[in-house]
Amino acid sequence: MNPLKTNDLPENITIEEGAAIRLAVEEAERHSGAEVVALALASADDYPVASWKGAAVCGFAAAIGGAVMAPLPALGLARASWMLLLVALGFVVGALSVVVIPPWRRWLCGHRLLERRLEQRAREAFLVYQVFKTRDRTGILVAVSGFERRVAVIADEGIHAVVPEGTWQKLANETAAIVRTSGPGAGLLAAVRQAGEILATHGLARRSDDQNELPDGVRGEFR
Repeated sequence: MNPLKTNDLPENITIEEGAAIRLAVEEAERHSGAEVVALALASADDYPVASWKGAAVCGFAAAIGGAVMAPLPALGLARASWMLLLVALGFVVGALSVVVIPPWRRWLCGHRLLERRLEQRAREAFLVYQVFKTRDRTGILVAVSGFERRVAVIADEGIHAVVPEGTWQKLANETAAIVRTSGPGAGLLAAVRQAGEILATHGLARRSDDQNELPDGVRGEFR
């Protein structure tokens, strides 16, 4: 039984982008000995820590507001009661705000956590999609996540043998800027194209008997 659960095309990738990315994967594989897997995620994690942080920040702000308002009339409630109600409201608003305001959620998570979680999710996908099971260990996974607005590249040992260290991180950083300005589809397309150029430039030659070992279409959410 196939353990993968995917849609035909990830929801954050348009039909046109999906077709262009598939062609870019085919082109990269045609001019190198690599097997390229393109992955598009809506988010790499649920980030429950953001909800707790949002609740704490807004609850604290509400407490400060309550302290400032303390000298005012109590409006029919005991002062302690309405101050407690105000703080509770701050907690609720803070927890809910991270759901509807993605930039606020990203800020609460911090860039280090966003990068680390996407890296972890990409490595999980590398295993789930069996990118490592190529004849010459020349599989490479290019992942983009819409929420994190970042790119991660995971390459197998056959590629690391010919491509200098730091190359894929540089590519990820450059194409992440495209994700932020033009969306995940455009960023993933640019990343796959650049990866293909890098592989061809560093002489990862295609064998005469090479076969297409992994599907070329864009992969989506998985468990």
